[in-house]
Amino acid sequence: MERERRVAAGTTADPTLRRALGAIAASTVRLATVDPVTTEIVRMRCAKHHDCGT
Repeated sequence: MERERRVAAGTTADPTLRRALGAIAASTVRLATVDPVTTEIVRMRCAKHHDCGT
């Protein structure tokens, strides 16, 4: 099934924004103590963002 694009083809992100988002993602992965509820909320949000449907 083909999904409708949310961002126009050929659109690129500002390099500074990409680096900042990468830094946030990397520091989040390094967290050792995140409660199960927060973990599930983040998992569900990421699944929605990536259209995973899980």
